[in-house]
Amino acid sequence: MKSREVQHLTAEENRPRELKLAFTLSTVIAFRMLGLFLILPVFMVLAQDIPGFTPQMGGIAVGIYGLTQASLQQPFGWLSDRWGRRPVLLMGMALFASGGVVAALADSMPQLIIGRALQGCGAIAGVALAFAADFTRPERRSISMAIIGIGIGGAFLLSIMVSVPLASLVGLNGLFWVTSILGVCGILLIFLTPKMQSLPMAEAESGPVDMKPVRLLALSVFLLHAVMTMLFVVLPPMLVGEYAFLLRDHWKIYVPTMVISVLIMWPMLRKMGKSLSEHRMLPLSFLALSLSLGLIALKLPVFELGLLLVLYFVGFNLLEAGMPSLLSRISGTRGRGRRMGLYSTFQFLGAFVGGVTGGSLLGRLGSGSALLVAAGACLLWSGVLQAVSKRYFLTSDAH
Repeated sequence: MKSREVQHLTAEENRPRELKLAFTLSTVIAFRMLGLFLILPVFMVLAQDIPGFTPQMGGIAVGIYGLTQASLQQPFGWLSDRWGRRPVLLMGMALFASGGVVAALADSMPQLIIGRALQGCGAIAGVALAFAADFTRPERRSISMAIIGIGIGGAFLLSIMVSVPLASLVGLNGLFWVTSILGVCGILLIFLTPKMQSLPMAEAESGPVDMKPVRLLALSVFLLHAVMTMLFVVLPPMLVGEYAFLLRDHWKIYVPTMVISVLIMWPMLRKMGKSLSEHRMLPLSFLALSLSLGLIALKLPVFELGLLLVLYFVGFNLLEAGMPSLLSRISGTRGRGRRMGLYSTFQFLGAFVGGVTGGSLLGRLGSGSALLVAAGACLLWSGVLQAVSKRYFLTSDAH
């Protein structure tokens, strides 16, 4: 009884620290993602004046950061397992800030692409997730990952609200200067990350970790971010051309749909975290993405478009928060940075492939075809997950 009481008191004492760490890391990641998201809503419209612009080059510029992110996630995760999470986070944010400077000074598409690639060298997503998992109890981890996911969603929401007005004031180059400032703010915040003792090694694996569910989640996040990047290569020009929405009015579509989706998603995440049932929402969330993207391709009226975007963002945010939580629980503690790095490698590789594929399909076949390709891929993957998720994830949890 006494032992249980001590454990309970320790858990209660840890709770505020766990939340503080989650909010701090969420803000660091949000600064970085805000810097990336600020570009998405306006780039394919504003970049048309840059020498060398084509839809294909625009797609590469949007997605290239994902290629460099993918290349460095595992090396950064490996380094963080040896050097510690904090030094690697600082190095990554410094690279991200430097890339913003290069892109801000660019006067051609190739130079801008180089800057975006350097921004992607700040490959800290897997390190940050491992950092959060190191100091968070399994039963609280989905909440911590949800806080980080909400930070990413909040960064996206804020980018939608301020991107167009800010671009009107400072231009595309000015937006890149803003990304560098956000990178510096992230560096300062990392120094304020609370000092904590890592969890006991009781959660560490007693034998080799089954890599099949890890790889399945890696492929899932690859598709999730490929589709997200494709959407934002295709949708802004579609809103301008098909719906006659001026760029400055795009927030009227994005902001309400994001807010409503968060209100719907949050109680679902809490219930999912308490029951440790993240694997159950994987097939349904990809099905929601498929349905929304397929119907958006039909270019329905604006009200219906808004409802479909709500459905899309609910599915996206559930996956964005739930999959890292599931991964951290099944991967143990030893080598967690490396496994989170593998996950993030596929995440950002998906962003690169989605940008390139979306730009190519938009230039050759038009927006509707690009969205239908994305919808078909999500539908296929939903079926795959429905078939295998119980076998892989329930076995891993038991392990």
